[in-house]
Amino acid sequence: MLLKAIYWGLRATAAMHRRIGLRGATALHRATLGSVGAGSRFQPGVRFADPAIVSIGADCYVWSGCHASAEVRGQPLIIGDGVQINRNVHLDTTGGLTIGAGTLISQDAVIYTHDHGLDPRATPGMVPKIIGENVWIGMRAVILPQCRHIGCGAVIGAGAIVVRDVPAGAIVAGNPARVLGASSDRTQVAA
Repeated sequence: MLLKAIYWGLRATAAMHRRIGLRGATALHRATLGSVGAGSRFQPGVRFADPAIVSIGADCYVWSGCHASAEVRGQPLIIGDGVQINRNVHLDTTGGLTIGAGTLISQDAVIYTHDHGLDPRATPGMVPKIIGENVWIGMRAVILPQCRHIGCGAVIGAGAIVVRDVPAGAIVAGNPARVLGASSDRTQVAA
């Protein structure tokens, strides 16, 4: 009985700490980012390389471990309304990145907007990237700089390596990612 009380007491304490951390991180990002829409929240451990040029829409949720970095600063990160970015996502903003409203980015996904060619010490070639609205990027997907545009409603499969533009409504998966089909109703894909 005592162990049960200790267990539930620790769970309640942990939940309280999570709420305090969420409120603190959200307040910090509201104070430092270029703009943050109403209802957007940030877990602790979220980092932005150049916060003054980050614009985040309303009702977004950014999980811990997410970070946006750039080798060359000065290009904006623009995130639309209702976007969710899960744990440990890396957003490269070197070339500029726009993420459309309603997009979901799953855990450990990586999105690149620059390339060094075959010389890792070369000046980065900046490649702007636009991700359309209501896109679903699966867990551990890698979006390379050669992909400049992902169309609205597209679904990127878990672990996909995307090297080309993705048409609107396309379902892509594999390495390199290829179109497997199309769906106008994402709920069919998720089932």
